[in-house]
Amino acid sequence: MLSLCLSLAGVEVHAAPAAKGSKATSASKASGPAEGGAPAASGESDAGGVKPEAARLAVLPLRVEGSIDGETRERWTAGLREGLGRGQAALVDPAQVTPFLEGNCDRQTCYDRVRANSGATHLVRTTVVAKNRDFILKLDLIDAKTGVVVLSEDETCEICGSTELVSLLDSQGALLQSRLSAMSSGPAVLVLDTKPSGALVFVDGEVVGTTPLERPVLEGSHKIRVSLNGYVAEERELTLVNGAREELQLTLQRTPGNPKSRALGAAGLAGGLLLLGAGVGLVAIDDREYKKTCTGDGVDADGDCKSLFGTGPLGAVLIGVGAILGTVGVVALVRNRNAKPKRAALMPSGLGLAGRF
Repeated sequence: MLSLCLSLAGVEVHAAPAAKGSKATSASKASGPAEGGAPAASGESDAGGVKPEAARLAVLPLRVEGSIDGETRERWTAGLREGLGRGQAALVDPAQVTPFLEGNCDRQTCYDRVRANSGATHLVRTTVVAKNRDFILKLDLIDAKTGVVVLSEDETCEICGSTELVSLLDSQGALLQSRLSAMSSGPAVLVLDTKPSGALVFVDGEVVGTTPLERPVLEGSHKIRVSLNGYVAEERELTLVNGAREELQLTLQRTPGNPKSRALGAAGLAGGLLLLGAGVGLVAIDDREYKKTCTGDGVDADGDCKSLFGTGPLGAVLIGVGAILGTVGVVALVRNRNAKPKRAALMPSGLGLAGRF
């Protein structure tokens, strides 16, 4: 009965094995490019975003400005690779990268060679500048196909040794992986705070709020400016990436003092102190007798001296004026004092950078 129904419906019974075979063929086609092919093809989405699970990172040789031995360079590279290894993007074996490098590998032709032979979707370029016991570290994540720097990190390590720099490379490598993973999840977020807080925040010339501030920002390069009355305005240029949080902390410096205002403040403080002293003196002698005139007609019926100092009201006025003048002088001196110089530094914070300027 089943065969009769199938025949009437015009369905061939042997078509089922063909469908199975077709399914197997489709699976084979789907898995074919992944076997022996360059993984770079799956590392990019149609929208230009990054799929962290498909990304592959090729670590370029460290650029070091300063003299270091080969062993130190190897330890620094190992620290960087260890940090980069704590993420979703796979690391390319150095053996697949080194043979195809051209000099410093700072040209697209070199990027193409590395990408074609290793399947890398991104290149990690690291620059270390050694100045005495200070190190300046810069990490760039480069799109291997276009040569565009999609992520960048800067860090200063003051009075550091070689071991501390290994730890810093490790943490910055892990941070780079975290930011790469976040690139495909939502818009960029700017997190900004100042000391003191309450500063106006401008993004590309438009007021967006006051510090502390956290808000989404369009991907790309932006000029960030903060301004607070009585303090020097600070301006920074940041490149924001979708899905990444850029955290920036700024310590504002007071506006440099005006010499004339400081001089007036000092004069006001000195004048206020003099008036205070005079006022206290006048209050102290109030109602005291003129001893030389308190005889004869200078004495009343009760024997009290008629000639007394009546300086109390004047003394009270001088005390009040002196207090006001002295306070104004102190305020002028405080507001116009010279700002203390501060060193600038950038520190990793969350998925972004925190700055001290």
